[in-house]
Amino acid sequence: MTDKVVLLETEGAIARVTLNNPPVNAVSIRLLDALHAALDEIERNKAIRCVILTGAGEKAFCAGADLRQESSMSTPADGKAFRDYGRRTLQRIETFPRPIIAAIHGYCIGGGTAIGWTCDYRIAADNAVFRAGDAFLGIVPSWGMGLTRLPRFVGRNKALDILLLGENFGAQEAYNMDLVSKVVPRGELMSAAQKVAERIAAASPQAISATRKAISHNLRHSWDSMVDYEEELCAAVFGHADAEEGMKAFLEKRAPKFED
Repeated sequence: MTDKVVLLETEGAIARVTLNNPPVNAVSIRLLDALHAALDEIERNKAIRCVILTGAGEKAFCAGADLRQESSMSTPADGKAFRDYGRRTLQRIETFPRPIIAAIHGYCIGGGTAIGWTCDYRIAADNAVFRAGDAFLGIVPSWGMGLTRLPRFVGRNKALDILLLGENFGAQEAYNMDLVSKVVPRGELMSAAQKVAERIAAASPQAISATRKAISHNLRHSWDSMVDYEEELCAAVFGHADAEEGMKAFLEKRAPKFED
């Protein structure tokens, strides 16, 4: 990696990306640059089938944007450019060619929730604390999570509860709202994320990719559009060698050997 504010480790089919800007892994332009560089490297490695995204240290997964940098932006154009960069980052996470698992611990606040909740599968340690309190800083969520995705994830009423009150809530409450997929003890977080990554990596990459594309499309388009897109994806997946291999392996009672 070119910048130590984001660390990249790979082992077999699994890559681990760590936001490494302690103590709270605040998001700066430099960190976003390094995150995209890590994703570029992963994308070039066809052997990687799943990604784990986490934060360094014990205090936070990510406590949001670096407010010192954001407050120092001297022109409206600077602020808009930073917001656009955040939106592009969420879009890339959501549409990345490999599924991304968020392993969340400690504080996950503001832009940290945007990054974490956009991931495909989200595991929270039992010490995770979430907050979207932008209004109490005189601003609004601006990266495409709180105002755009969150109402679709949790519904209008719960989104308003989260954003208007801006209060801390824990891992179990996040689980009850489906913002996280699973809650585990802090000491088991990374092993739990590894197990999920290994499970996903054992499936057909073609089928996993098509599934994620379909869900992303579904959130943005009409029913009729989704019907057409579903058939487009089905034609590609059923025509791929993985479909034949998967069915053959099932009948032969063996593990399938899917293509990277």
